[in-house]
Amino acid sequence: MIQEYPWLKNTYKPLEKNIRAHKNAHAFLIHGDSGIGRLALAKFLSNIFLGCDEDSASEIKDEVIVSPIEVKKSISIDQIRSLKESLLLTSLKGKGKVGIIYPAEAMTYPAANSLLKILEEPPKDTMIILITESTGKLPKTILSRSQIIDCGPPSNEESIKWLEARENRDWTSMLSVFGNRPVLLNDIGHEYLTSQIDLLSSQVTGLIDGKTKPSEISDSWKNDDIELNLRVIYSWMYRYLEIRLLQRNTDESLPIGLSRMLDQNINHESCFKLMDDIMRLRELKYSGKGLSWNIHITKLLNPLFIDMSGLKDYA
Repeated sequence: MIQEYPWLKNTYKPLEKNIRAHKNAHAFLIHGDSGIGRLALAKFLSNIFLGCDEDSASEIKDEVIVSPIEVKKSISIDQIRSLKESLLLTSLKGKGKVGIIYPAEAMTYPAANSLLKILEEPPKDTMIILITESTGKLPKTILSRSQIIDCGPPSNEESIKWLEARENRDWTSMLSVFGNRPVLLNDIGHEYLTSQIDLLSSQVTGLIDGKTKPSEISDSWKNDDIELNLRVIYSWMYRYLEIRLLQRNTDESLPIGLSRMLDQNINHESCFKLMDDIMRLRELKYSGKGLSWNIHITKLLNPLFIDMSGLKDYA
């Protein structure tokens, strides 16, 4: 139910009337962070277009969701061709057809070109909704043929209220790491997040103390946890630099080993480079690249090994 996401109301309300009357754009592009309810918004807009109540949404046959095949991590041209065939079929409810592409940036180049042909000559009474975190990863030709819906995140207060209603725990520190993405945090769960962050904190301290090798840590990371772990380490480095450069108060959420390095002579440029490397790896992970992650993570963690020797400034 869209009412479960009150922060989306200002986004969908201005669109509701025209979509219900089929006076809308042929294609919408929902742009925003993951974990804030983008897919729920897309399904709600689809329900309006197809004249369905949310309670009966599960019975909709005129809606097709195109997502990456788990093995390939990408959306293929065959999937887009199949979508086109579906859009050309007669609507079962007589209201039209809807295609949802999620995430849109997962489309291969041929798939994007195939979609462009659909957008150039859209079948009658059809609507396509694309969902993306980054418009920069989509061809400009697709952007120009879509009405962009900027989907902003909820406020900190809204996120905490929403999460506490589902699991009455302290979510403040989680939001500082992951941002206001309550749907994502709720899906992962507070208990798992806490245990994962505690384990990672211990590993980073072991690195800095020279008791744990980078390769040992990379071997222990599950593939599904790589993006999460990289995000946490990035937030710690950001907070570390914030304390040092802006003279902010010490943060108890920092790993013990990292907190001990606050009074050391650390090369700040090297710290920023480490953060850039983390972002690069996150981008690669998100794109579904089949890399030797153990090697890349080991290389990434090397500067933290033995009292952050790779980051110390000996000049």
